[in-house]
Amino acid sequence: MNWYSFIFSEKKWHHMRRHLVFWLLWWIYFTASYYHFEQSGLQKIEFDPWNFPFFIKSILLLSIHIAACYYFISYLMPRYLFKAKYIALVMQIIILGFLILLSSHFIHQTVVPLVNAVYNYKPVIANQNIWWTSITSGLLSAPKIISAAAAIKLVKRWYLKQKEKERLEKEKLITDLQLMKAQMRPDLLFNSLDQIYKFAKKKSPEAPELLLKLADLLSYLLYECDEPKVSLEKELNMMKEYMVLEKARYGNKLELETVIKGEVGNRQIAPLLLLPFIENSFKHCSNEAEQPWINLQISLENETLLMKLINGVALGYKEPCNSVPEIINIEKRLQLLYPGKYELKRYVENEIYIVLLKINLGEGIRPEYPASKVIKGHKLKTDYAIR
Repeated sequence: MNWYSFIFSEKKWHHMRRHLVFWLLWWIYFTASYYHFEQSGLQKIEFDPWNFPFFIKSILLLSIHIAACYYFISYLMPRYLFKAKYIALVMQIIILGFLILLSSHFIHQTVVPLVNAVYNYKPVIANQNIWWTSITSGLLSAPKIISAAAAIKLVKRWYLKQKEKERLEKEKLITDLQLMKAQMRPDLLFNSLDQIYKFAKKKSPEAPELLLKLADLLSYLLYECDEPKVSLEKELNMMKEYMVLEKARYGNKLELETVIKGEVGNRQIAPLLLLPFIENSFKHCSNEAEQPWINLQISLENETLLMKLINGVALGYKEPCNSVPEIINIEKRLQLLYPGKYELKRYVENEIYIVLLKINLGEGIRPEYPASKVIKGHKLKTDYAIR
């Protein structure tokens, strides 16, 4: 058994154990501080001896605390506090306090003398103030344990709500990821097949190569990017395949330049995190009247990935007020998956759309891995080249 199961598990055995521990600790505290007062007022504290009659009396008083506590947290809190019915809650608390006082007075007035008589026990202070003792042992003691129990319940409720919120956000991200993949596949599939068909009709040698790239890309989307993190090398390869397929549609009409600097290593990244930005840049190209162009630069240093993506846009272009839905989803994913570990800037300047993304992948020490070539200069001449 771990602490989480002990505190949060709803299994009957765990539930019983934590409640028993809770009331045992309170009983120890309550009995250690239990004392009486004379009629003349507050006097020097004198403890009853730890004997069986005292045990019986403490259990009887404890039963009042238990009943009041469970009534408050099981009935009053769900029905009034959680529904913001504060006036009714205050009225119920006043009634509950009055019932606690009457119950405590009944025990001290009737039950305690009977227990003393049965066990022939003479209390330390015989002429005690019954009402004051009832107030101290009942009305002043019960709110302490009720407050403690209510605080624990509220903290647990808040914690479980946060966990549920996180779970729902993660499920939504997974749904968004699946939706993103589903949205991309039809357009990509039909556009690519159409382009491959045109190449095949011309008996171009590019047709088989493009078909293989399309198959690799779809295989990655269908089977390899369902995990929380994927290999950065595979993600970059997927981006390469996608950009090659898109460039085939434009031919020489599109200027595409890609530079990747640094060692890929065995780093991992959340799947399809960079692709929406690249998709968005191709959408800009389709609306560009003049010759479209895209420049992608990715730098890898230690655990930091820096992506700079720029492309031309039409004169007077402005980002839509509601932005692009896919980009909004990516920003939400970044906030959840890389909180405090990323920087994202998007802006338009002089007919150029600029995206700057910096992510701390945070994978720690990496084992030895065949390093990719380090690029010096502007042109790319490694396996990741897209020309």
